[in-house]
Amino acid sequence: MTQRVLRALVVSALAAAGVARAAPTEVSISPPDAARFLPGQKFDLRVEGKGSGPFSATLTLDGKPVAFSSGAQGSLLTDGITLPGYGGFDRRGFSLRKPGAHTLAATFTDATGTTSATARFEIVDLGEGPDEPSHHGHGPAVRNVIFFLGDGMGGAHRTAARIVARGVAGGNPQGWLAMDTMPGLGLVTTHSLNSIVTDSAPGMSGYTTGNHANNNQEGVFPAKVTNPFFAPRVEYLAAFLHRTRGTATGIVTTADIEDATPAANAVYTAARGNGTGIVDQYLDEADVGDSRRYGTGLRVLLGGGRRWFLPASDPLSSRTSATDYSALPADLVAAWNLAVPGVVDPGRDLIADFTAAGFRYASSATELSSAAASNPERLLGLFGFGNMNVALDKLNARRGLSSQVVDDAHAPDQPMLDDMTRAALGVLGRHDRGFYLLVEGAHIDKQSHAMDAERAIGEVIEFDKAIQAGLDFAARDGHTLVIVTADHECAGFSIIGALSGGVAGAQALPSDAATVDPTVQPARQKLVGTYDAAGFPRYALAPDGYPATYDVDGKLLVGFGASADRYETWLTSDKPVIESLTPTALKAELAGKGYAVDPIDRAGKAGGYFIRGQAAGKGPAVHTATDVPLSAYARDDAAWRRFVGVQRNTDVFFKMAEALGVR
Repeated sequence: MTQRVLRALVVSALAAAGVARAAPTEVSISPPDAARFLPGQKFDLRVEGKGSGPFSATLTLDGKPVAFSSGAQGSLLTDGITLPGYGGFDRRGFSLRKPGAHTLAATFTDATGTTSATARFEIVDLGEGPDEPSHHGHGPAVRNVIFFLGDGMGGAHRTAARIVARGVAGGNPQGWLAMDTMPGLGLVTTHSLNSIVTDSAPGMSGYTTGNHANNNQEGVFPAKVTNPFFAPRVEYLAAFLHRTRGTATGIVTTADIEDATPAANAVYTAARGNGTGIVDQYLDEADVGDSRRYGTGLRVLLGGGRRWFLPASDPLSSRTSATDYSALPADLVAAWNLAVPGVVDPGRDLIADFTAAGFRYASSATELSSAAASNPERLLGLFGFGNMNVALDKLNARRGLSSQVVDDAHAPDQPMLDDMTRAALGVLGRHDRGFYLLVEGAHIDKQSHAMDAERAIGEVIEFDKAIQAGLDFAARDGHTLVIVTADHECAGFSIIGALSGGVAGAQALPSDAATVDPTVQPARQKLVGTYDAAGFPRYALAPDGYPATYDVDGKLLVGFGASADRYETWLTSDKPVIESLTPTALKAELAGKGYAVDPIDRAGKAGGYFIRGQAAGKGPAVHTATDVPLSAYARDDAAWRRFVGVQRNTDVFFKMAEALGVR
């Protein structure tokens, strides 16, 4: 029998037995197809696949071989950071300046065969020459960016805040929000790399890297790696500007600092919840020595999240080995010029380390005011153990009405977002090489998840006051671009009408919780005045510029199209729902004091009527895929006009770079 016939018989027998050998699967290239980059922007290349080792791979760029920086050919372990059953090969810290389309082609081989893959990416041509003057003759491109991110803020959130804070009469708004006065207005699509509905991590990093990411991931491309901090990176705008221009970076949020939106400006991770490593990376890649070889040039970090800065021995610490990162891969450290390679250190006292690096630390509004007055070079403020409290509860304490909520959060003296914004601008505004500042109104999203309309509206008003502080700075400075937008819309927030029958009438109604027959209209549902019955709600503003109360006769009523199950009373709850980003010990303490764990328990059966959720069961409302508004301002109209129209979230990155004169 010839060898040829023998081989044919063996192949036939294997196929008949259902064990025919196949080439490797899940072969992919990073960056994924259709990625886009600035000229000189850094990003990692990676080829990976699944199969039976040993593994080998090749990679070419426009037909020319690309050498890997890690990944042993013909081995099972390859780069040593890839999950079992997969092989991975990396080229870290790559960049290219040649504009236009480029093609990556790869082969991935295992014991069964070879699979090929291709991916195309673009180096975006932003024009000729650096910092060219605008055609209006107002000087060079803008030097600073203030990016206001209203997390979860859709068009209806903005409308509701305007109605409450400014009023409507005779069909006419009686005033405008600060964001309404900005001349550039567009719409933004908000999809992530793997879903029409994004979460906040890729929602923000699309703006800051120019590329889509998978849900739960920020500043990285997807990869089968053993630690989420090892995933292939794509350079943030703040890091690019710091490396190429020496700019400074500021991050301000009312959320826990480890949360997705703030982290998606400076932290590279495939797991947005790994808070120990996230907050460590803020400092470890801040480049406090101003080498301009790596990092963000972080000079301001303000928000909540003190739990991650306390050593694990502290009862209110959330630091763990499981959410940290061990030593980063050697080729990543070398290619990205990192000064600190990373270490698992749950016992780290990060506040002490920030202070030693030259950051002035504040833990309260009083301390922030004092710190800002001292003109510090760097500023760290941590005003809550988890998320900061919302405007409504902070104001109740300031007004002397009730300090229970902020006291129970162990944070009795918290600043407002506009206070934090002015403090950040006081530091960054003195930096003569320019700055990038992120200001997040985080609880617009979080209170929409909780279906707490009053607290969500109050957050938009607080956010707008911070925007006014940013616009005031931009008007004085003349070289600052201000962007206001959202990472996504949350909860299907919708203005459905106004309260009829008065607040006293709503308070007097018994529970409708048992009314589930669709032919019987619950009494509390009858309180929703629609069309003519809605009228024009009128809210009285206190001297601080916020409503004296949200429970006024004819008050605005909000529905949630992406809701979970809840009981609705149409009245303000005295306590918020317990935030998910809260130390475990504090969660238990708050639950013992009557705070609801789930939104469905906030109003409770005793006072409300039951509304079946459209998108979830017992839990929070969810994000939607609705386009979000974007507003833009700069003294030079050539800068803000770029943002008019419908655009992808990743387009905003390149438009900001163009306005900054990046070439």
